[in-house]
Amino acid sequence: MKFRKIGQISLAAVVSLVLMFGTTSCMNDYTVAFVFTVGTQYNQISSFKESYETGALVNAPGSPFGSGGTSPIRTFVLSGGRYMYVLNEGAEQVDASGNISYTGANISLFSIGGNGTLAFQASYTSQGTNSIRFLPDTTGKYLFVLDTYAPVATGAVTPPASMSADYPCQGPDGKYYPTGDITAFSIDPNTGRLSIITNQQQQNSNGTQLTYFPVGCSPVDFTISSGFVFTADAGSKSNNDVQTVFPYQLNASSGQLTLTQNSPLVMGTQGMTAISTAQGSNLNGSKYIYILDGAANSGSGEILPFTAGTNGALQALTNGAVANDATASNPVSLVVDSKGKYLFVVSAGPTSGIVNPISQITGWTIDPTNGTLQHIAGEPFGTGSGVNCIVQDPSNQYIYSSSFNDSQITGRILDPNTGNLTLLRRGSTFNSVGNPTWCSVSGRTT
Repeated sequence: MKFRKIGQISLAAVVSLVLMFGTTSCMNDYTVAFVFTVGTQYNQISSFKESYETGALVNAPGSPFGSGGTSPIRTFVLSGGRYMYVLNEGAEQVDASGNISYTGANISLFSIGGNGTLAFQASYTSQGTNSIRFLPDTTGKYLFVLDTYAPVATGAVTPPASMSADYPCQGPDGKYYPTGDITAFSIDPNTGRLSIITNQQQQNSNGTQLTYFPVGCSPVDFTISSGFVFTADAGSKSNNDVQTVFPYQLNASSGQLTLTQNSPLVMGTQGMTAISTAQGSNLNGSKYIYILDGAANSGSGEILPFTAGTNGALQALTNGAVANDATASNPVSLVVDSKGKYLFVVSAGPTSGIVNPISQITGWTIDPTNGTLQHIAGEPFGTGSGVNCIVQDPSNQYIYSSSFNDSQITGRILDPNTGNLTLLRRGSTFNSVGNPTWCSVSGRTT
């Protein structure tokens, strides 16, 4: 009887311990962030709640949500986590006269609820045509939109067969197109609403201030670093397809963009696909700026690291460009972790003839003294099919990537000591909206 009683007491103690630790474990888990993707199949937004303990994603109530336009291609969450913006590229239309327009193109503003729900607030139109990128400044006071074509005098983009002031960029088809432009908005901190910032340095033929800021031919991406807005331009036949970076100085008080160079900066690249920055460890007090050249290294690409110098001139780091992995192809996006220690590049894989291309994440450590990039042991890391976006969560534990072909998000654990990426322990893939094109994260959950 004694032994039986002791056994019962011991069993009760074990059960109590299990319950206690189980309860403690559950109490430690909570929604640490919301993860969003936008998809073009049905013009939708996915909203997920992210588990702090496991990194697992669970659909937020009401998800998916409409994007507020056609063909959403970019999204970001404003600092503070209250508002999200979606860039809807629109559907290209070419009429019988050759006029190019994009129906359903806009910037949609959403408020983010405490459980990850989204509520549409308003939409805005960029000044140019075919908007392809947008981003806020580091303070969250301004929003900049990169347009493929700047506004022209006739109002509609109609590519002629000969060069003119409005159409200086010759395309692969032999016709001429406008330069690109940046449309600048100020952001109301209380409502997230946008207001156009006019160009105080340049006027149109009627003597009125431009409502946009011209850049070069065929812009592909832009970024903000060290008080400058840098636009990567693919060039055109008009300038022998020379690829350049167009620098504007950003006035932090007004959002004005001011020219600081007599001409764009020639890069010597053949296929720029992305330009991005990271705070990280500073070199001479400047942020690192990375340019992806997707045409280099037989299509695997290479990363060109720079810092911002006087008047926005780009200064190449001593050790120069670093080749992407030979097994990768079609690099499209990059991200630097929040500590500035690691750089990750996503490569979508072959662009034609393959339904499910091999996509990869390649990774490098960033030397804190000179910015040199060294491959992370164990990379490349496999990911979904047709990957196009990569982000780090606010808890600095997880990396998420979205993939277009399989309509999924893949989650990985980031090792803070080595930069190694391993799949989440309790399932690492999550169904997204159809054909996701971009992803973003909000750290505000209440």
